[in-house]
Amino acid sequence: MTARIRHITIDCQDPYELSRFWAAALGYVDDPDNPNAPDDPEALIVDPRGLHPGLLFIPVPEPKAVKNRVHLDLVPDGPRDAEVERLLSIGATLVDDHRKPDTGWAVLADSEGNEVCIELSMAERGRSGDPRRSDQAYPDNTALPERELLESMLDWYRDGVVAKVADLPDRVVHAVPGPSSTSIAGLVKHLALVEDSWFTHRFAGRAEPEPWASADWDADPDWEFHSAAHDPIGDLIDLYRAACDRSRAVAAAAALDDLGVDRARAEFTLRFALVHLLEETARHLGHVDVLVELLTGTTGE
Repeated sequence: MTARIRHITIDCQDPYELSRFWAAALGYVDDPDNPNAPDDPEALIVDPRGLHPGLLFIPVPEPKAVKNRVHLDLVPDGPRDAEVERLLSIGATLVDDHRKPDTGWAVLADSEGNEVCIELSMAERGRSGDPRRSDQAYPDNTALPERELLESMLDWYRDGVVAKVADLPDRVVHAVPGPSSTSIAGLVKHLALVEDSWFTHRFAGRAEPEPWASADWDADPDWEFHSAAHDPIGDLIDLYRAACDRSRAVAAAAALDDLGVDRARAEFTLRFALVHLLEETARHLGHVDVLVELLTGTTGE
C-alpha cells in the first residue's frame, strides 16, 4: 500500500493574499466547491488539470524566520528567464541567482519569504518533445503493394512508441495522472500484450509467452497496467520489441487472406490483424503523447 500527496500545506500570516500569488504563479484555481474569501481562516488552491497536489495556506502567528525545509522547484512552460521576470512582476523577490546560459536556477521568494527555485524549461534542456515530429518521413506509400504498406506503417508506429518513451525518467513513466490505472509504462506493456495476443496466440495458435502465461487475468483483468507500476522502462521496451519481433515472424509465414487459428470470437485474417494492430498502436501512441505532454510539458507529433 502507498499514499499520495493531496495538499502541500504552507504556514503564513495572510492565507488569502499568499494564495493569490501562487494561483497566478502556477495557474491554479480556487476549489470550485469552496472558493476562497479574504476572511476565511485558510485558503486552498488546486491544479485545474488534477495532476498535482493542491496548496493549502494556513495562518500562524509568527513570520518566517529561516530558510524553508521544503520548497517548490518550478519548471516553466517557456524560457526560464522570462518566467523569473514574470514572477518578479507579480510580487516575488530575487534571493539568489545560480543561472548560467544552459544550466542553473534562480531562487525567488514569495510575498512572505518562502523560497522557490525556477529551473530551465524542458525545451531549454533539449527535451523539446518527440524526435519523430511532422518532418519524420512516412514509409513510401506511392509504390508499395498492400502488404508492404501495412507492415511498414505498423513498424513506423512501433518505432514511434519506443522513440517516445526511451528517454523518459521513471517518475514520468510510472505516473498515474488520471482516475484510472493508465500510465506510460502500462501502455507500453499493454502494447506488448496485444502484439502477442493477436499474432502469436490468436493468429498462429501458439501458447502465450511469458509474462502473459503466468498472469492471473481472472483476478486482475488489467494486470498489465498494474504490474507495470515498478517495471523499468528499459525492460518494458525490451518486452515490447521482443513481442513485435514475434509478430513479424508470424506474419512473414502467412498470406494476408490466411485465417487465424483462434476463431472462438470471430474469424479474422492476417490482413485484419495488421490493420487492427496499426490502429491500436497509433491510438495508444497518441495516449502516450498526451501523457508525456501533461507530465513534462513537452509537446511532440
